Amino acid sequence: MTLFTGVGARPGVALAAAARLRVEYGVASLDPERLRRIATRLRAFGVESPEPEQVILVADTVPPGFTPAAAGLEVVGVAAGSDAPLIPAPDVPAVIELGDEFFASVAEDEIVIVDGSRGRVYLSPDAETIARYQSPGLRARRIFLDGEHLPARTASDGRTVSVFAPAVSPGDVERAMGAGADGLFLYVENSLLGNEAAPMTASEQTAALQRIVAAIGGLPLLLHVPPERLALTALARASADGPIHLFVGDAATRAEIADRLTEIEAVYEEEDVRFGTPQFELALPSADTDAPLPETLDGFAGVFAAEALSEARTERLLLIAGLAERARKPLLLALGDDWPSELPTALSLGSSRLLVPAAAVPDVKDAIRAW
Repeated sequence: MTLFTGVGARPGVALAAAARLRVEYGVASLDPERLRRIATRLRAFGVESPEPEQVILVADTVPPGFTPAAAGLEVVGVAAGSDAPLIPAPDVPAVIELGDEFFASVAEDEIVIVDGSRGRVYLSPDAETIARYQSPGLRARRIFLDGEHLPARTASDGRTVSVFAPAVSPGDVERAMGAGADGLFLYVENSLLGNEAAPMTASEQTAALQRIVAAIGGLPLLLHVPPERLALTALARASADGPIHLFVGDAATRAEIADRLTEIEAVYEEEDVRFGTPQFELALPSADTDAPLPETLDGFAGVFAAEALSEARTERLLLIAGLAERARKPLLLALGDDWPSELPTALSLGSSRLLVPAAAVPDVKDAIRAW
């Protein structure tokens, strides 16, 4: 096992085989043998695409504007020797500035762990290191052998649909991850971050959020929690450990919170405190047809139709879905116990993220793959 240390550019953990990206005269290319394997797999599947092969993209440098567009590959982590611009792939753990010797030290298909939270990259990790990163306490974004933990892609158009599970208590986190959820969703009312009856201090919320982020290991944490119930210092500190998305009701609230986060970071600038920045998403009522809709989603990473699909008004959902499509932002829809009848509607609306009960996650993923 060889350990390289660099700069954590994106938090989270990924474990996969290395795909070396060679750059010569400004042109980037993957290993020829890997490209031949990809072509063989695609021919074997005919017009249907196989599940993408998860890889760690390893490079000395990544050319500006490079996109990992090779069919049949899903980049789950990035490790680069230099201060390389990152590929446009949100929520992918990344470590850069690993040094001049790094790229030459990595073999094609070598097992690699990328720890973006700590700025570490392990080549050919030993069993003890792999076990540590795959333990429930440090749940990595990793390769799973069972289908419910793999991304779900529609058979009709190859769209990847992320399936989230809700949590309102500590036991829900373990159930969601065990079911193969692609991320965690915290409802307005939950005991994980305190509530009106039992509020938490800022330090308690920091510890609580950091525990949740560690438990889901680099997967997105979606917070549908009123901003007034969140300690923003806790939000900023936990965002340094993994991707956190905060739902707000309008652009003015987003701007106000962003300004306060900047002020908090400035106060702690001289101290050894790590801060991150959450992504903001817009939560829109889907049952109230009179509530105004924004013209754009500028400044937002996505949009959420805030009521369950069974309670939403069809004409309102169409407007929200159209807004998301025009802005090219992901749409999150919530399905209930009657998800088998609701899923076709959600997919037809173009949703790329679904919120479902934890127990339904494996079956929902199977249904997505058959759609």
